[in-house]
Amino acid sequence: MVQDIPKLPPDKILQSLARLFSAGASDRHVYCVFGPYALLRPFQQRFRELVEQGNFNAYGRLEYLSLNRAIVEHLRARGLYDQAARLAAEGHDDEFRRVLRETFRDLVTRRIEAVETVGLVLADFELLYACDLGNHEIPLARHVAINGKRVCLLVPGTLRDGQ
Repeated sequence: MVQDIPKLPPDKILQSLARLFSAGASDRHVYCVFGPYALLRPFQQRFRELVEQGNFNAYGRLEYLSLNRAIVEHLRARGLYDQAARLAAEGHDDEFRRVLRETFRDLVTRRIEAVETVGLVLADFELLYACDLGNHEIPLARHVAINGKRVCLLVPGTLRDGQ
C-alpha cells in the first residue's frame, strides 16, 4: 500500500525541515522534497539561501550541494577533470561513468564526514541521470546519513498512480 505523501506549500516544507535539522538525531535521516521543476526551482533557491545564511545550523553546519556544479568542481580538485572530459569525448562511456561514480561517492562522503557537518542538501541530479547513474548512486544518501548525519534530496518529479 502506498503511503500518502503530503502536499505542502514551500513555507511549511521549510518549517518541517527546520524542525528536522534542529532536532537531535542518532540514526539514519534522509528527507526528500520533490515536485515539478516549475515549483521545485524557486523552492531550491530559497532553501539554498537559508542554508547559506546558517538558518539550519543548530547542531552543526548544513551544506547545500548543487551536484551538477559540485561534481565538476570535485573532478577538478581530484585532478580528474581532463581525464573525464577525454573519456566522454572519446565515447568511453563505461570508464567515464566509473570516474563520475567514484567522484560522486568521494564528494558526498567527504562532505558529510566532516566533523562540523550535520547534513547535506543534494540538488541538481541531471548530470548523474544523464550518465545513467541515478538508480544506483542516489541510494548512497542512505548509506552516508548515519550517526545523526542528515541528507535532504531535492528531486524533480511528480506523483502519479501512487508512484
